[in-house]
Amino acid sequence: LELQGYRVISGLLEIYGPLLQLTVDEFSELVENERVRRLPIESRLYQKLSTRHRLAYIEAVSKIDRHSSQWPVMEYYYRCRLIQDYISGMTDLYAWDEYRKLMAVE
Repeated sequence: LELQGYRVISGLLEIYGPLLQLTVDEFSELVENERVRRLPIESRLYQKLSTRHRLAYIEAVSKIDRHSSQWPVMEYYYRCRLIQDYISGMTDLYAWDEYRKLMAVE
């Protein structure tokens, strides 16, 4: 059971990984528009994140000085937290269902 849970969590982190591979500018555009035509997969993944978690990310990032040398590092940190918090907030059953849907199992 623990190994199955590990696989589900690892799989979800892998599935949402494309959001972490975007540049700061690409992710900012996605946050602003919620959908970017040239980023269809990333757009769908972003839209699956809960509004509560997306708003928490936006609020956290808004407090960072964009002219600071730390801006890219802190933006990426909060982006990781966005995904981490979303996945860790899932119930076991919801995580399993989400994993099965996104991995096209069954």
